[in-house]
Amino acid sequence: MEDITHLQAIDFIVIAVYFAIIIFIGTYFTKYVKQAKDYFTAGANIPWWLAAISFWMATFSSLSFVTYAELGYKYGFTSLMLYCISIPCMLLGAYLFVGRWRRARQMSPIGFIETRFSPALKQIFVWTGFPLRMADNAIRIYATAIFLTAALSSETFTLSRIIWLTGAITLGYSMLGGQWAVIVTDFVQFIILCLAVCMVFPLAVREVNGLGTFFEKMPENFTVLVEPPYDYYQLLTWIILVFFSFNAGWAMIQKYNCVRSERDARRVVYAVAVWSFIGPVIFYIPAMIARVVFSELENPRFAYAVISLKVLPVGLMGVMIAAIFSATLSTLSNEFTMLSSVLTNDFYAGKINPGASQNLLIKIGRINSLIIGVVTITLAVLLQYVQGMNLFDIMVKAYTAFAPAIMAPLLAGVLFRSINSKGALTGIIAGFISGSVLLVLNIILVGLLQEQFITNPRLNYWLNQGWSSTSIILNFGITILGLWLGSRFGTISENERQRTAQFFRQLETPYEIETSAAVSSPFPVIGIIVTVMGAGMSIVAYAVKVIYNRPGWFQLNMLAAAVLLITGISIWLVSRDRKKT
Repeated sequence: MEDITHLQAIDFIVIAVYFAIIIFIGTYFTKYVKQAKDYFTAGANIPWWLAAISFWMATFSSLSFVTYAELGYKYGFTSLMLYCISIPCMLLGAYLFVGRWRRARQMSPIGFIETRFSPALKQIFVWTGFPLRMADNAIRIYATAIFLTAALSSETFTLSRIIWLTGAITLGYSMLGGQWAVIVTDFVQFIILCLAVCMVFPLAVREVNGLGTFFEKMPENFTVLVEPPYDYYQLLTWIILVFFSFNAGWAMIQKYNCVRSERDARRVVYAVAVWSFIGPVIFYIPAMIARVVFSELENPRFAYAVISLKVLPVGLMGVMIAAIFSATLSTLSNEFTMLSSVLTNDFYAGKINPGASQNLLIKIGRINSLIIGVVTITLAVLLQYVQGMNLFDIMVKAYTAFAPAIMAPLLAGVLFRSINSKGALTGIIAGFISGSVLLVLNIILVGLLQEQFITNPRLNYWLNQGWSSTSIILNFGITILGLWLGSRFGTISENERQRTAQFFRQLETPYEIETSAAVSSPFPVIGIIVTVMGAGMSIVAYAVKVIYNRPGWFQLNMLAAAVLLITGISIWLVSRDRKKT
């Protein structure tokens, strides 16, 4: 099979059709949006397994194909260890927090702050939390653009242009059908993603003549799970950060509000934990194989892209790009919808226009999504000027600066009755100041010592990974100290005492299918969509056969078409007689 160095015309057709399908889904599911609750939480009507797929897709963006692929190319199985840390963090969170989040019965993830603490604190919490979410989302857009830049290999499609294109498509989609469209599209994207990566894995293994040959030729210490610069100190602090991120992440909590009971919410987490155990092996082994096939890759961020271009035929490479894009589309559409929910419900409806109609709230929600999207895309463009750090380290720095201040008070307020509004406010301020100071100081030092930073490995470590790990411990320690001091010495009103008592009584009351309107099942439509995609891949396969006359390419494309056809028809047959979710 001859090498493919960039996307072909047929690949662009596949990607264009994919975008058309995504836009159709977003437009189609606007009919499910009758109230603000439908737009932001899908009316709490989502089956747990479908919410689990959406949850997993929300955690799995192009960062996985760029950031962890880069780590896999450089450090081997260390990338698997860093990713799989999320599994025990999720399981412990399912025990401690999931039931509490569902019992809070709030439309937005931080809506309970007003009930638990005070309206003023909720506004402070909202605005201090936005920088982290927008920085994280900007990194995801940037990662997607990096992958697309490698695949397109064209002077016309510069990195900045691809960043704006990626952000605009994601933003336009997320504004259409709200949480219903997001979750349903996640299911379709899940199918596309699994199809693409499950084909890259065996083809990459075949490229190096089997796993045995790969293990023989891979670099020394490639199988070590903890490899410097990501040592045990890094591992410990990464566990702390991942635990807080998964259990206090706004977009993740939003998924718990989409299902009909807290038992279903726990099932969501258990399913995601299982997929997070199986998935990384299939996803990241090809990036490690790229180290054997391309031993001196100039930019390791392109590892997954170049191995995909190496093993996938024309047509299926378009599917891969669609899969990579769908991973980011899923994550960012979740994030944009969630952040819009916060601004619309907790700020606009809560402070500016409490009597707003449902239609007005939906319109304001879409306007807020637009504003959030434009700011996020702008931040993504600016990231290309950051030098000397990989995307994983940039992501960790963003979280270490802002996560402790917004996540520690959030989880402490759910767990401990003794934490009051004065303590939460002190913790937020202390953590935000310490995180900001450490981040700015780190940026200044990297700028002043840039030459030594690049040539001195020890200095590089302590200004990068070592600084981030120490910052995590310091920031969480300062935030928790602020929580304790403010709660210990701050006085609270009788009104807050009553709110706190009422809040914890509510957390003791199980949430089981309180009110949930019946809606028509979306799966007959999904089955038809997937079937049409399969038929389209059949046409692509024959076009590839005629144009390139490569039997192997034809067979692989037909295999993909068959998988989509069988999946789509099966979904339609199973769901066609079901009138309700």
